[in-house]
Amino acid sequence: MITAEKVRKFLSTPSIQHKLAKLGERDEATGKAYIHEVLAEYCGEKEKKLKYQPYFLILNSLPKKLNTDKETLIKEVFSQPFYQKAIANVARSVGEYGLHLPQVFSAPILVVWNFTNACNLFCKHCYQDAHHALPDELTLEERLNIIDQLNYNDVSSLAISGGEPLMSPHFWPVAEYAHEKGIHLSVATNGTLITKEVAARLKEVGVDYVEISIDSIDPQTHDEFRGGTGYWERSMAGIRNCVEIDGLSVGMATTVTRYNFAELQSIIDLAKETRVNSFYAFNFIPAGRGKAMIDQDLPPAMREEMMGILYENFVNNDISTFSTCTQYGRYCQQQSDDDMVINSHYSFAKGKHAKILADYIGGCGAGRLYCAIQPNGKVTPCVFMSLVEGDLRKNTLKEIWDSSPIMKDLRDRAGLKEGCVSCENRSMCGGCRARAYGYFQDYMGPDPGCINNQAAWDQLLAQEEMAK
Repeated sequence: MITAEKVRKFLSTPSIQHKLAKLGERDEATGKAYIHEVLAEYCGEKEKKLKYQPYFLILNSLPKKLNTDKETLIKEVFSQPFYQKAIANVARSVGEYGLHLPQVFSAPILVVWNFTNACNLFCKHCYQDAHHALPDELTLEERLNIIDQLNYNDVSSLAISGGEPLMSPHFWPVAEYAHEKGIHLSVATNGTLITKEVAARLKEVGVDYVEISIDSIDPQTHDEFRGGTGYWERSMAGIRNCVEIDGLSVGMATTVTRYNFAELQSIIDLAKETRVNSFYAFNFIPAGRGKAMIDQDLPPAMREEMMGILYENFVNNDISTFSTCTQYGRYCQQQSDDDMVINSHYSFAKGKHAKILADYIGGCGAGRLYCAIQPNGKVTPCVFMSLVEGDLRKNTLKEIWDSSPIMKDLRDRAGLKEGCVSCENRSMCGGCRARAYGYFQDYMGPDPGCINNQAAWDQLLAQEEMAK
């Protein structure tokens, strides 16, 4: 029987790490990691070579360990380009850095790209303070070069956000190019520009997932939050248009605050009624225009209640409910040790071995397994953190990823401040670094939204009282 300890022992073996490092090396002729060739041969896309036989033996053992069959594993995982990139990235990372809790990656698994600062709405909580395009936004050629870098470094997932990404004429050629490179492509949008024709075109250029934000079940409340009128109807129409497209995964998202907390279950019910694939609860972050509504943030006890609502909907198989709240994985594990549901942003796992995954990739991924690109090519550890660590007009993504002092700090949770550093859930959670930075200007500080950091929350309340 496979166990967490067996997995750790296997991946900690020097000979295995050496093999993984070799598989992560690139063929000079193609620029691709050798593991891509191994997987292509294993899937029957190329003639098998004798030198890769030892790796085929390992791959053949996986179906039984994962409780599936070889054909399913090949079809749903090994033959998918974005999974191949993720596997290559992990192999290179374990080979280069060894096994870490949480894991250190040689390149980001996910990049979130604030594609433009232009937006047709003016939302109260906008972390980007988006409205008009920046004067120095990237050219199309520069954007395509970034896709080439993501591809070369085996970045498997790209999430394009904004502002409103559909306002940029560069969105369509860049999205199509990313798809051609085998990158899993997500788009976060307010949905107001998604007509039936736009929804169909999203699928045509290779978008895999569309996420549209809804802040209330009441149109007037949503519109007031979004800075105009008629937006709720247009956003809901955008969702319905996307749902009608076969093969396009659709999610509804809500930034949960005191403003709409009482409606949370009703918003989830609305998501079910519209037949979206998932519901996403965003943590409030005091960044951008959101700084003006800090008083609407959820206190720790209310955030626990929020996670309870998400968890109940998930385990009842009503809808897949995810969250950027880093404590969600911990909450899920506490509810059921025998059948855990561990969420790490866009992923989940069930069963007694789920903690294996959670301990290595769970919790905050800022600067560790993901980073953000701004409209002008500046790189930050997270879309919610305005700490510029490099400029893609001057350096490559790999150079920035390897040299950033802040991202190096974020990869070592032993350096977190009290409230998070001594927590038994440090590996699978680590607290939201953007919230720590937003509230305390210290990205290694405590996340005041956690019940284990009630003292930090009380400190904020005391400061607020003193400021009155």
